[in-house]
Amino acid sequence: MLDYGFLAGDNHDIMTQGGELPDLGPNFHSPETMLDAVDHFADYNTRTAAGARPLTSYLAHNLPHDPDMDAMHREFERAFKQMQEEENCADIHADEADEIDVDAEPESDDDEDNDVLLLVEPEEDTPDPFMSEEGTTADPYTNHQGVPPHLLTIYAVVSWLHLQFHLPRVACNALLTIFACMLLVISPAINRPFVTLQSCTRVLGVDLVIQTLPVCPSCHDVFPPAGSLHTVDTCITCNIPLFLPAQTKRGIQRAVKTPVIKYPYLALSDQIKSILKIPGVESLLDTWRSKPRRAGEYTDIFDGDMCRSKLKGPDGKIFFSNLPTEKLGPNGELRIGINLGLDCILPGPKEQNPEQIQRFLRPIISDLLCLWKDGLNIPTESCPTGRLVRVILVAVVCNKPAAHKVGGFASHSHTHFCTVCWISIYAKDTPKAFEKGGFTPRTDAEQRRLGEEYRNLMTPSARKNFVKEHATRYTQLSRLPYFNLVEQIVIDPMHNLFLGLVKTHFYNIWVQSKILRPNHELDVLHEMLADFVVPSSCGKLPTDIGMPSGGSLTADQWLLLATVYGPVIVPQLWSVCLPTDADKEILNQRVALIIRIEAEKSTKRKAASQAVEDLPEGQVRPPPPPPAPQHTLDEVPPHDEDDADLKFSLHPDDPANFLKLCAALRILVQHHINDQQIDTAEQLIREYGAELIKLYGSGVIKPNHHYAIHAADCARNYGPLNNFWTFLFERLNKVLKSFKTNNHGDGELETTFFREFQRTCQTGRLTYNLLRYPKESLPCKAAEIMLKASSEERGTVAGLTALTQDLENVASDVVPHSIPLNRQAVFFDYIIINGKRYYGSRTVGSNRSSFVHVIIPQRTGQIPLQLHGEVLEIFQIDQVNRTRNIFCVCIGLLVPQ
Repeated sequence: MLDYGFLAGDNHDIMTQGGELPDLGPNFHSPETMLDAVDHFADYNTRTAAGARPLTSYLAHNLPHDPDMDAMHREFERAFKQMQEEENCADIHADEADEIDVDAEPESDDDEDNDVLLLVEPEEDTPDPFMSEEGTTADPYTNHQGVPPHLLTIYAVVSWLHLQFHLPRVACNALLTIFACMLLVISPAINRPFVTLQSCTRVLGVDLVIQTLPVCPSCHDVFPPAGSLHTVDTCITCNIPLFLPAQTKRGIQRAVKTPVIKYPYLALSDQIKSILKIPGVESLLDTWRSKPRRAGEYTDIFDGDMCRSKLKGPDGKIFFSNLPTEKLGPNGELRIGINLGLDCILPGPKEQNPEQIQRFLRPIISDLLCLWKDGLNIPTESCPTGRLVRVILVAVVCNKPAAHKVGGFASHSHTHFCTVCWISIYAKDTPKAFEKGGFTPRTDAEQRRLGEEYRNLMTPSARKNFVKEHATRYTQLSRLPYFNLVEQIVIDPMHNLFLGLVKTHFYNIWVQSKILRPNHELDVLHEMLADFVVPSSCGKLPTDIGMPSGGSLTADQWLLLATVYGPVIVPQLWSVCLPTDADKEILNQRVALIIRIEAEKSTKRKAASQAVEDLPEGQVRPPPPPPAPQHTLDEVPPHDEDDADLKFSLHPDDPANFLKLCAALRILVQHHINDQQIDTAEQLIREYGAELIKLYGSGVIKPNHHYAIHAADCARNYGPLNNFWTFLFERLNKVLKSFKTNNHGDGELETTFFREFQRTCQTGRLTYNLLRYPKESLPCKAAEIMLKASSEERGTVAGLTALTQDLENVASDVVPHSIPLNRQAVFFDYIIINGKRYYGSRTVGSNRSSFVHVIIPQRTGQIPLQLHGEVLEIFQIDQVNRTRNIFCVCIGLLVPQ
């Protein structure tokens, strides 16, 4: 009965009829005693089961830390060592008594090592709680061969309209119903489509299985999804439920377990599988191997030192090896590098702190570690049976606050604010901040050591004091053996140079400090901008820049100001508005004030440093002196005139200083640079920062000015800036914001963004797959129309698309004899080449977008002739006895002077 919980017939007879009891042990001599024991254990099981829960492998490997167990561990280690010493003594006495076997192998001490490892905290990914049960072998590709072409086209068009142009679901359902009615009228026997968008997307297979990881509402720890082997219902640390109740408030049973806070997640391995299904992607990823390269020249990220020599594979060799014998990659593997852009959206409503960010990163790093170490076998075009694909994280690209949180650095307002060197915030506004090698650089080994020390601290106060002293935290990125925590966390050029230096110089220094005043210098600047003619592809600055009506400029507009408008307009503006000899008194007073303030600050710094050096040996040194009060340009001597009429003088050396910044940026934004140009840009940035202190004082210096001197090192590691800046991620943010949401909290908004974006990607891949159908088939024709309409060049006609293709191929069409031409021609307003429009100036009446760079090939061995000109006319002429047409462009070349 104790074993099975019920009474058999024989047992019942024994107790009721007083039969002989079996041997139940020394404490059971009667049925009453046995019944009392049953009641006791039944009550015990009831009380213990009330707080019990299933033990999963995740719980077994992630037990909460118990400080009281440390003493037990130490006692266990002491007893274990004492037992081993006694066994060793016994073995020695046994060896002395027995005959020695000279052929016997020495005993291994592996068992001893294994026993010691049992006392060590298990590895974070052993087992990995975020790995799905089927691993990474699920194939996200859906075969559409069994779907009739007309239905496939209808489904693709409706899904494309919903995702590309945000057609509401109700309108999509109505459109599908209309298509079904039309097909029924045309041919009653034809297959009719489904009439709901949900069924449409299900047939197309554009809905990937996205995991929604539960997040603790209190500590924001991330747990495995519902239904996995490692699922837990409550937070291990906070003991708070992770999922909503099984029933709603109205008593309706929930179909699936829904997390209280959702964290949408799709493994990178599954995304790579989907991408490699696109025709031509595999060969495109391998084209870098055949590209000619020269030492000291940078055209893409593979020319940088990071990919060329620093990143290592699991075998210790160069990950992106490209030896002559490795035409298909090392061991025939496909090697892929990715950049992690962390301008992402995480479940809110509040911004996550550095500790919480690491918890959200954990599943991503776990997947990256597997893709680098073990790889992934994926069927590809070149190897349908499967090709091993390895992935490596090349760089983490984000703005400075996110870089500090993700990379394990202290806040960007910390005393040691730089992620590359150990400069103090008290030295950021000194000329030494712009000297080469002025401060000790950070190292990867040092950051990893400090991160582990931080991780081993158990109390929040201890960790807070550690960060205050060492400016370092633990980061999940340290789990990647190849990752350099200093060099691979990139200083984003978009935020640092354009939204940082250029914006600071123009807005914070010139506008806010009234160097460029409304109704004075700014009016002259606006007049110059109104007359400035640039190609339409370059974009245009607002003519009221610097005024509230001009709004806030984007990073692309600050780039245009520094590389296109500024070098031309700023010298002209200074030449027109520079004060005369009679107005230079205020300028002289301002310069004298800045010199006096900087001299006082320098004297205070030297005195504080000398006081620290004079302390007796062994005495505790005080912290560095606080920075002196930052004086702004508004601190000028009193003047008799009103502030509105006060003529703040332009500094005559400012244009040369600003042009150094412009020159450095024009070098770095090129798509092809070399070591000499990088050195020149670095020197220009250093000179710009040092001169800025002399011109306007140390109060205008921001941390971005120091970050900028490390941009050259990033260019040496990763090539031109366009290889790693975050313009693409900002564009993706704009795409995400275009999706319609219900603004629900607790991760609902982020999950909607994530699902819609993945559907958009899958629909785009489906559209390209439709191009593989026969050229004249309905799916192929529809795909061509959708791709043309999806491009950024809206309003183009189909004939101009063909015109572009003919213009690109006409250079390779060599005709050995003269061709008679018709007397009639068809003129066009513009053509599109490589996504850009070029207008005929005589046709449209403006040369704004008509300037071109012409390259005229010469004989073999001669340098091609390069000229610049203006497109005057664009026309088409029919050829005699030829099926193709001739497209001509009349260009007026500019004569060099």
